[in-house]
Amino acid sequence: MTLAGIAYSVGEIIVVSVIGGSAFYILKGTMRSSSEGCRLAGGVQAVAVNQPHVGHWVAWLGVEAAVEDGMRVTRGVDGPLNVTVAWGATNALFSVHRGSRAAVSAAPNKPRPAMAAQ
Repeated sequence: MTLAGIAYSVGEIIVVSVIGGSAFYILKGTMRSSSEGCRLAGGVQAVAVNQPHVGHWVAWLGVEAAVEDGMRVTRGVDGPLNVTVAWGATNALFSVHRGSRAAVSAAPNKPRPAMAAQ
């Protein structure tokens, strides 16, 4: 896989994530939090309100796909180690703003310090 192939793969992830996230929030807005006469407007409003959540997941999944594809190219093997390291590295990259200690301790299935306090 070349650099263009990695970019194409990340692009696919971004498009699917945006469509899927928007569809989820429009359905959630129309079904749960809208009155009888304003369902479509409530769905559109739910997408607009939850846009940061969708953007966060799109960015996270894009970085994860890039790291995983890069590992696949570097190692030459498509295995579970690629996914595990990609998730850990992506969590570490997204935890850098909390400090180096949080970035080092970021791992899949491990509660973040800010989440555990709630």
